Amino acid sequence: MEANRCIYCSAKADSLEHPLPAAFGEFRDAPLLRDRLCQSCNSTRLGLLDQQLTRCGPEALWRTFYGVQGRTTHARVNVFERGSAGGHRLDLRAMDSALGFDVALQIENGSVRQMRQIVFVEQSGKTHHLPIRHDATPEKLRTDYNRLGIVQPCDDVRIFFDPVTEDWVGKLIEETWPSLQLGPRNAGATGYDGAVGTVVLTNRYFRAIAKIGFHYFLTQFPQHSGHEEMFSRIREYILDETSDVNRANAFVGKRQHALLTEMLDPKVRPNGWRAHLLCAETLPGECLAYVQTFLTGDWQAPIYAVRLANDPSVADCATTGHAYIYYGNGPQGKFAGDALCLESTRADWPAPDFAPVIKSA
Repeated sequence: MEANRCIYCSAKADSLEHPLPAAFGEFRDAPLLRDRLCQSCNSTRLGLLDQQLTRCGPEALWRTFYGVQGRTTHARVNVFERGSAGGHRLDLRAMDSALGFDVALQIENGSVRQMRQIVFVEQSGKTHHLPIRHDATPEKLRTDYNRLGIVQPCDDVRIFFDPVTEDWVGKLIEETWPSLQLGPRNAGATGYDGAVGTVVLTNRYFRAIAKIGFHYFLTQFPQHSGHEEMFSRIREYILDETSDVNRANAFVGKRQHALLTEMLDPKVRPNGWRAHLLCAETLPGECLAYVQTFLTGDWQAPIYAVRLANDPSVADCATTGHAYIYYGNGPQGKFAGDALCLESTRADWPAPDFAPVIKSA
C-alpha cells in the first residue's frame, strides 16, 4: 500500500525523521515525521542535504558561535577547515592591522581567533589563505595549495599556528616544501574589527530548505501523505542532484514580512533568546511552508518560503507553526530546548511577493 512506501522511492517507510535537522539539537515536544521515509533516503540521500545546511551555510557559523551540538554519534567537523557533502568551508577574514593584510579566522568556544594557516601575498596584494587542517599531510597540503591558483612570485608568505602545534607544523612545512626558509617571528594583531564571512550556497543547501519545509508540512497536515501527485515536483526537486543552483527560485523564495508578530518592527530583536521557526499553511489552491533558522538578537535571519504544491483541490485556509527555542542555560538532559506551538492569526492586508533567493548579476 502507498501509505507503507517511502515518499521518495518504493522502499518500505520505516524511519523517524526530524524535520528540523538533529544537528541543531533535540527539542522537547518537537513534531516528528514517522514512517514516511525509508532508512536509505532518510539517512543517506537526504542526509547530504542536512550536512550542507548545517556545516556549510550561515547556520554552520551560528552553530559554532553558540556551541550547538548535534548527535554525539556524528563526527565533529571544523567548518572553517573544510566543507561537507560537497559544500565549501566557511571563510571568515579580517584585516590584521599589525601585518597589513587580512587573515583567516575561526570561531571556537564562542570566541574568535586566528586559524592555523599559511597566508600567501601576491605582488598585486591579493592574499590566499591555506588552512593547515588537523589531519594535514604533505600530500594534502600540496594539493590544497595547487587549488589556490597562486600567481608567483609571492611578496610574502606567513605561517600562523598555536604554540602547542609548533613542532608538528614545523615538520609538516619542512616535509612539504624542503627548500622553504623560515624568517624571524612577527607578532600579529591581538584583536580584529570588521570581520567578513563568506558562505557559498549550493543546490544542496536550497534543497535542504525545501526538504525541511515539506517534511514539517506533512507533520502538521496529516491528511496529506506526501505521495500525492501535487507534491511530485517538490519531491523531484528535493532529490535532484543535477540541476543548477538557480532552479531554487522555482521552489524557494524569501518571505518579506515577519513570521512572528513581535518581529514586524524591524528594530525589534529577540530578548536574549535564540530559536528556529518552522511554519506551514494552506491557501486556496496552494500549500506553503516557511523556514527560519537561528533567529537571534545577533542576526535577523532570512525567512525562506517553500512552494510545495499548487492544486485546485486545496480549498481550506489553515496555518500552523512551531518555535524551537533553546534553553538559556544550555541543554537539559538530552534536550537543547523546547518546541512551542505558535498561535496563528491572519492579516487583512495582502502580503508582499516572495523575493528570489538567487538574483541575477
